[in-house]
Amino acid sequence: MNISGVVVKAYPEKIISIEEVLTTMEGVEVHGNNEDGRIVVTVEQESANKVSDILVEIQQVPGVLSAAMVYHHFDD
Repeated sequence: MNISGVVVKAYPEKIISIEEVLTTMEGVEVHGNNEDGRIVVTVEQESANKVSDILVEIQQVPGVLSAAMVYHHFDD
């Protein structure tokens, strides 16, 4: 199991709609945001490749400026 912490930078006025999209993604959990456009999420997937795929998917959500993995944990 791979668990990653991700910080998503977005246009502040788009945070609510972006969070709605993120919560529909498999293995993605939204933990919070702030008024300057940062959203904290975790991604839980079976493989590192799937985590990478989700990061790309997050970066393609309209209004997202970037998605950066800040923590990764792998456990058998």
